[in-house]
Amino acid sequence: MVFGDIPIEESVVLDHNYPSVSERYFTNYYFIPDDLSKSSSASGCEKSENEKDRTENMNSQDTKEDVTPADKENSDTFEEDKESLPSPDKTGHTCVMVHTNKLCLLTLSHRHPVLAEKKEITDINFDVGKFNRLNNQVSGKGKRGAQQMGLRSPLCIITCSDASQYTVLAGVNGKLVEVNERLISTPQLLTQKPNAEGYLAIVLPPLRNGVFGRSKLFSKEEYEALL
Repeated sequence: MVFGDIPIEESVVLDHNYPSVSERYFTNYYFIPDDLSKSSSASGCEKSENEKDRTENMNSQDTKEDVTPADKENSDTFEEDKESLPSPDKTGHTCVMVHTNKLCLLTLSHRHPVLAEKKEITDINFDVGKFNRLNNQVSGKGKRGAQQMGLRSPLCIITCSDASQYTVLAGVNGKLVEVNERLISTPQLLTQKPNAEGYLAIVLPPLRNGVFGRSKLFSKEEYEALL
């Protein structure tokens, strides 16, 4: 078919960079544990005023989790199992992908050694000491009975072919909806498609006035500027 004097296949512009599904529906944020982010400046330079405000003057609302006493029974932190878990690497940051419906997909930051160094994953273990994330049981719209995740709750342990191990921290408060069980049999999904089929888990954060609290997370722009 000819469109004017030009074949129609040549008249269609095909070099546009259209946003991916992930870019259309998700906003990426990044979590850096406080004790690691404080020493993240290799140059020894002082933190910017914005960064100081972030670490020293956190939004008090974000420290108050909307949880019931039963939820607190289902919560833990990395500190509780520090002796038995591999320490999070200083660059082992968590990427929190916030969907337009406010559900959060948890995965690795592109700066995490596993992705940045293209390591071969041999095992992803969701048994993190006090809890086995695979035993998470939820019911109803309120996700009753779900394990409660905090910023520093261990989500899983990743083991690589070079014998390195990394504990991945949740990086967001909320109820654990599910973990990606496909990673147990196919851990390579995490390196091949970390922002899609290779996600680690889904968390439902507490919403205050319908707003996702993110004062302890870095936006993509802030994250790239920091490191």
